[in-house]
Amino acid sequence: MPLHLVATCVLGLEEILDAELAGLGAGERERQRGAVTFRGGWEDCWRANWRLRTANRVLVELGRWPASDGAALAAGARDLIRRPADGRSSGSHELDVGALLHPDRSIAIHATASASAVTDSRWAALSAKDGLVDGQRDRYGRRAQVERADPDLPLRLRLHADVATLLLDTSGQPLDHRGYRTITAAAPLREQLAAACVLASGWEGKGPVVDPMCGSGTLLIEAAWYALGQAPGSLRASWAFERLPGFDPQAFTAIRREALPAPGPDVLLLGNDLSLEALRAARANAARAGLAGRARWSRGDFSAVDPPPGPGLVIANPPHGERVRESPDQWRRLGDLLKQQFKGWRAVVLAGGESRGKEIGLRPRRRIPVWNGPLEARILLFDLF
Repeated sequence: MPLHLVATCVLGLEEILDAELAGLGAGERERQRGAVTFRGGWEDCWRANWRLRTANRVLVELGRWPASDGAALAAGARDLIRRPADGRSSGSHELDVGALLHPDRSIAIHATASASAVTDSRWAALSAKDGLVDGQRDRYGRRAQVERADPDLPLRLRLHADVATLLLDTSGQPLDHRGYRTITAAAPLREQLAAACVLASGWEGKGPVVDPMCGSGTLLIEAAWYALGQAPGSLRASWAFERLPGFDPQAFTAIRREALPAPGPDVLLLGNDLSLEALRAARANAARAGLAGRARWSRGDFSAVDPPPGPGLVIANPPHGERVRESPDQWRRLGDLLKQQFKGWRAVVLAGGESRGKEIGLRPRRRIPVWNGPLEARILLFDLF
């Protein structure tokens, strides 16, 4: 049975996420703002959760209906539950939503609303919840409990242009909860954005990886996991889909045992930072990620980094925005470092702040606009050949 699946991402990463899904063999892909939709079965959903490096969550679309007010929101949600799968319900794709959202399983609804007559997202969520539980009473004679903290069925309602879309979150915790970040430094970089920097670089996994201002080590860890073919979900404890009816633990175990491409089995890491606290965090996180024997660390100003023999990948997230160590001439000095010490390497710089790396003194082959949390940024790609 085909499902309408939605992988969400940081704004600006849609192209990179789409390429990841293509690598998984996902069918009928379509890029949207902050997401890529695709078709597949439940095993494709589990595999996407396990292997996607740049996704935030993987959702299943349960239904879509016109909803210009609270009554229409409730009526559409009620109809989804009451109606067995017949292949004609909009957006359900023959999925029996009423069986999936059985009253034995607790629910919670998180809603967003934009460009619609209903502007209060809490009211939208309440109206949809009322419709769902009314449909459960109609079909089963009883209703599910609402459990906001840890529901069996985390639901998301998107109301846009007076059209409601109900989705099931199969991830639970966001997919950036990799499990290796035991200690954080100031303004830690999200794992998906770090992975996107690596994937966008064109690096083939050969040669060392150097981060001259490594912070808590996220860029280095994501690069190493890519090179080693380690799934981003490999340290994660659980997913929401494991609570769903029909979940097959043996099939998921088989997915976890699938071999991923491992282009750099001998990858070596070099991390440098001026902050002793950051280096402590990086060491601890790399050890948790299984990389302690592949990494060496140095403390000092980034401009004095002495790289190992290359070529390889140099990758950096210079301080900006909330990170108070930013200095006016950091971009010029970083450009000098790249030109003088990393000739022949690939380089990626995540540039934020007002300048966004304009003073670096190098022409990037590509700039990818992204959002680093609330901050606008650019992924700058350089071939230092």
